[in-house]
Amino acid sequence: MANQQLSQACLSEGFSIARKVMADVVTFYLANGGPAVARAHVESLANELKFYDDCTDAYREALAMISLAERQEQQRAEERNQQQQQHLMMTLMGVMQSGKKGSPSAPAKGERPKGPAMLPPKLSTDKALLIWQRLQQAGLIDEHYQPVGLSRTDAALLADEMAMLLHISDKWKTFESLWHRKYMRADYNEALCLKKTPEFRKKLKILFADIQ
Repeated sequence: MANQQLSQACLSEGFSIARKVMADVVTFYLANGGPAVARAHVESLANELKFYDDCTDAYREALAMISLAERQEQQRAEERNQQQQQHLMMTLMGVMQSGKKGSPSAPAKGERPKGPAMLPPKLSTDKALLIWQRLQQAGLIDEHYQPVGLSRTDAALLADEMAMLLHISDKWKTFESLWHRKYMRADYNEALCLKKTPEFRKKLKILFADIQ
């Protein structure tokens, strides 16, 4: 009877304790952990608040809030994936249109190739496209996936870091083909002896910190 009176008293003031606590828990953990963490705390809390008459209703409403957040999160992920796929398709279309006009001549020594590069499958996955996007935003790679303002040693370090993230075993062959250069292994070995290398590696680690 005391519990019923407490619940009724809360309702007379315009809110229910069970509903208020459940909603607060969901709001907090959605912002600090995500839907899965919020769901776990709601499941635990439901048992603690079971002496309230409207606990079951509050529990169901909390789950509905979490389900909505999950759908919104999934929708955002799908939108990001569509944007990445659209970017890749535009790149491939540019390559096809360039091919129709005739094969471009090989770039002269020291000259960067013109036009969009054809990314191999291992460098055009969703994860790879996210890495390319980060590098372009940082001004390290241009729209044709070519290094910008990087020395040969820095480019080799970048190739090594990307290969580790993307699990590419034949990294030198892959990036030598994409970047139209040779002897990247030698460039990498030289980079290991340079004082500036740790600082550049740290810059790359920060840039890719949230990419797993």
